[in-house]
Amino acid sequence: MIIVFDFDGTLIDSREVKADNYVEAFRRVFEAGPEQIPMVRVSVEHTAGANRFIQLDDTLKRTGLKATKEQKLQWSNLYSALNSDALKQVKEFGSVRNVLERLAQSGHRLFATSGILPEEFLREMNRRNLAGYFLEMRGGDKTGYLTELKDSSEQTLIFVGDTSYDKKTASQVDVEFYHVVCNNDLARLPDHIQSIVQ
Repeated sequence: MIIVFDFDGTLIDSREVKADNYVEAFRRVFEAGPEQIPMVRVSVEHTAGANRFIQLDDTLKRTGLKATKEQKLQWSNLYSALNSDALKQVKEFGSVRNVLERLAQSGHRLFATSGILPEEFLREMNRRNLAGYFLEMRGGDKTGYLTELKDSSEQTLIFVGDTSYDKKTASQVDVEFYHVVCNNDLARLPDHIQSIVQ
């Protein structure tokens, strides 16, 4: 079986930190006022798990603000910088390594993906010494990556993620979705996989 893991909120408990950083970067670059911040937070929640520029387009639409290409890049760079500092403090879920080891020992093929920029994703996976658990890791377009993996193998594919966007992505690609909300959900994954295999 092919098992593809989302990163943020699935392997590490980063969802709230990244949402705060998103809002802060948006506030600074687009000079969003107090009346717009609630709409920014709704947008972040609604698009959690998506590529950051898809998120940004949604946020701009909800707040009625416009952005130049340069502003979008400035926002992305600031968001990356805020995350780079904050993610060093974010812990991975306690069961992550045990789960990955169990699944690999059972012969499953493990992959990882994220909506964050590819170079940031690979850097963070290597910094955390998680890269060695996966055959391949790719940031950016989750839908495209899942489609590529599904089309290149006859094995069953399951996508492990934490957001409604992840669930929607799995549905679009027509693969099974396993929802992680907390460490206990992740810890139960090997047993869930075993029940599918049997």
